[in-house]
Amino acid sequence: MTITLPKAIWTLVLCQLIPVFHSDDQRCRLEVEQIEGLSQHGDIIFGAMLPLHLDKEYQQISFREKPPETACTMFHRETYQQIQVVSFAVTEINSNLDILPNITLGFQVFDSCNVLNFDLTAALQVLTGSSTAIPNYRCVKDNLLSGFIGPAVSTHSILLAHILGLYKYSQISHFSTSRLLSDRTKFPSFFRTVPNDLFQCQALAKLVLHFGWTWVGLVAVDNDYGQQGIQRVKQEITKAGACVAFTENILKRQADRNAPHVVKIIKKSTAKVVIIFSTDLDLAPILEEMIKQNITGKTFVASEGWSTSTLYSDKKYHQLLPGTIGLTFFSGMISGFEEFIYRVHPLMSLGQNWARLFWEDTFGCTVTDNKTHLGSLETLEKQCNGRETLHNVQNSYTDVSNLRTTNKVYIAVQVLAKTLEDLRSCQDNTNLLQRGLCIDIWNFKPWQVTQSFLGLIDWDLSYVNLSNI
Repeated sequence: MTITLPKAIWTLVLCQLIPVFHSDDQRCRLEVEQIEGLSQHGDIIFGAMLPLHLDKEYQQISFREKPPETACTMFHRETYQQIQVVSFAVTEINSNLDILPNITLGFQVFDSCNVLNFDLTAALQVLTGSSTAIPNYRCVKDNLLSGFIGPAVSTHSILLAHILGLYKYSQISHFSTSRLLSDRTKFPSFFRTVPNDLFQCQALAKLVLHFGWTWVGLVAVDNDYGQQGIQRVKQEITKAGACVAFTENILKRQADRNAPHVVKIIKKSTAKVVIIFSTDLDLAPILEEMIKQNITGKTFVASEGWSTSTLYSDKKYHQLLPGTIGLTFFSGMISGFEEFIYRVHPLMSLGQNWARLFWEDTFGCTVTDNKTHLGSLETLEKQCNGRETLHNVQNSYTDVSNLRTTNKVYIAVQVLAKTLEDLRSCQDNTNLLQRGLCIDIWNFKPWQVTQSFLGLIDWDLSYVNLSNI
């Protein structure tokens, strides 16, 4: 048989491609940095991305050699509390015979470090089911993946919503408030347990006008959350007749967040009121620079991203922040959670490395074990004896009097479990039955979980009453 030149070329190409698609070597993978997580096995699992660390080390990248691994900094006790509430909620659900009986719910939690590629890496690891991310493949058969909780940052949620939306996996964010995520066409499987920023922007503008402030400055972090938020606030206050003295951006890509320039503008301006749309971490360098330059006499109007942050409870901020007003999420109580958080110990089996980090950060000592990972913590001289007790500690981890973000994470887990239970007991759920969504709970598809969400409640989960779940 005669083979023409074009056919010969295609034959050669196919012979080279087929081994790549069918081989078991390491070529069939996505080169991403593996990150540490915490896992609890279950018949059905969900993934969660939470910022256990708030920041990273900023390093120069030359593109002439492999970029260094990202080192996380600033261990965050409040996020560790959120991680504990994931475990607490799952324990509650697995102990409740009325929700998913004979089915164990599990989870995989990853430290996003507030870094975009960490959130992406975590999502891909959960999707693949192994530390090596392989797009379009799930490499485990012993559990079902039901959905994702997080991320906290709106920009990160937007990226993951595009990716997870392709696979129809439900995503519930506990802190992403950007109104861009309300676009149901672009993000059909995205949900959240917080209201979008439209309401906050209108409220902040009304707050400013209520006090008769007509000459104000605007400062915002340079991501979707800050830019969309501050633009909406600007529209609202100018429409009401107030004037904007300046608009400045906090630059996340810089370690100092552009603080010298921003503070210079604030200092020179005659505006006494400054509206700041930012997270607590991104605002910190700005406040540090203001303290350094001894700037006083300014009144700050805070977005929910930093209005109740414990990062600013230090005495050095007391002279700078008096009179600050802002908005925040409503808080809630979680019955039994206070007793649960005191069970943490550096020798616990589940999430031991993170427990040790928390223990060392809380008690200012070093857990003496060769496997200890100190991460971003400074070298500590005092040795932990294992007899330290959290009952004598008062900090943002042990404080359960105002559970704001933690409560939003708890609601996300409970709603996900309720959705799965509705799928399991479909024969008793008329709504799902009429829509032809009754399925075998051991063989559900991602899109069916999303459809079940829509049958449970509307898109906005921010006002869920758990007594109805």
